[in-house]
Amino acid sequence: MRNAFAPAVTEGLRGNSVPIIVTGAGGWLGQAALEALDGALGETMTERVIAFASTGKEIVLRSGRRVAVQAYDTLGALVMDPALILHFAFRTRGFAREPGYVETNRRITGTMQKYIARNGAFGMFVPSSGAVYGPDRVPHQNLAGDPYGALKYEDELVFGALARQHGFPAVIIRIFNLAGPCMNNLTGYALACIITDILRGGPVELRAAHPVLRGYAHIGDVLDIALSLLLGRHELAVFDSAGEPALEIGELALLAARVIAGKALEVRRPDWQAGAVDRYVGDMQSYAAAAHVAGVNLRPLEVQIGDTAAYIRGAIAPAG
Repeated sequence: MRNAFAPAVTEGLRGNSVPIIVTGAGGWLGQAALEALDGALGETMTERVIAFASTGKEIVLRSGRRVAVQAYDTLGALVMDPALILHFAFRTRGFAREPGYVETNRRITGTMQKYIARNGAFGMFVPSSGAVYGPDRVPHQNLAGDPYGALKYEDELVFGALARQHGFPAVIIRIFNLAGPCMNNLTGYALACIITDILRGGPVELRAAHPVLRGYAHIGDVLDIALSLLLGRHELAVFDSAGEPALEIGELALLAARVIAGKALEVRRPDWQAGAVDRYVGDMQSYAAAAHVAGVNLRPLEVQIGDTAAYIRGAIAPAG
């Protein structure tokens, strides 16, 4: 299965010759964006798209197209026409306790600031995170307690200010939980672990002994919304990703088994313990409103599960 933008987004991309910059090309969003751009632009993709990652390398897309990826540090010196920027470069939460984490992410931000100061931008998509919210659902700047969330919010402020200063549209989506193809960590996400267990015939092993509530957005919908708003020249927009229904992961496992295996499978988890609900769910009202403006029909959870399973099935096939 191959990524594809919505037809209107594809038409909008083909209708201009604006260069496109994709940073963080080796990550989940970066790879999904490259695959979708490949589907939209075809042979012209390598002429219009400039990809960056932490180090220079080559990425082979599922179409067989080879994309040369430049080292991100070279971006700051680049001189070019204003580009459509998909800025996914960020050192993720899993590295937050490593020495130099804050400094590394601020260097990433500073490099992009330098690039925009020199070249401006046609438009910019920055994925933020639901981690920007504190317990009171207000964005926080607790750098010591939660450097990942604090730095993501810092990026929101930096790039929002740059968009206003230079007069280009920007879309900042606070990502909660994603589903769909190009997932790059099959052991680090609950949905991926559930699907992998189902594809192997079960049982589904869950580690949480307390309620865990999640709602999912399809990565293709997130990209379609962001690109549609940017191509439509909408002003700065900041909103959550979200999905309905939001389910406790035990219910999610049961639904996934019905979608993928067509039957119920055993779900195992530790003995239940009293504890607060682990709720990581975005604001559906703001996400649905953005999707409506963008003209994007959000994919149901069953479709999200099916698309994710199709990708994971291909990823684990060689080992199976």
